[in-house]
Amino acid sequence: MQVIEKTQEYFIISSSWFSQAMLWLENTQLTAYNYPAWIFLLASIFGLISLLTIFMLIKKNSKLDYTSYTEDSIYGATWKWKWHKNQITNLQCYCPNCASILVYDDTSSHTKYTDVSKTDFICESCESKLITSIHGGNKNYAFNAVKREIERRIRINEYKLNTSK
Repeated sequence: MQVIEKTQEYFIISSSWFSQAMLWLENTQLTAYNYPAWIFLLASIFGLISLLTIFMLIKKNSKLDYTSYTEDSIYGATWKWKWHKNQITNLQCYCPNCASILVYDDTSSHTKYTDVSKTDFICESCESKLITSIHGGNKNYAFNAVKREIERRIRINEYKLNTSK
């Protein structure tokens, strides 16, 4: 019941504002001006364009500055990613020597016979050289560990040291 009363109250207030706006518009149309109407129309179009331009510039400048941070060396490998709605996407691991995409091996995280659960990142172009290992779990764990490290660097502004290079 209270929702209906609030809705009625908002409707009454908005209809009052609307009727006042219509009355104002009617009064401005009936008032005699010393200038032709096309000048007012042209001035309002330029004003609207100016407001939209200012709004777009403010929106562009307010874009989060960390979104330009898309590459870093983490856990001994080069990681590259993209941003989509303030979320890290397309996270890829590259060899710091030859820039090839690394393959992963997380078989140790699927077996009961070892206490070490890790994901190895291997470069096939560098004669299957082990580039880095991330301990703690499988591929998903490793990628999330890298994302957490990226977020940590952003949180403490450490990423600014890497983007200015």
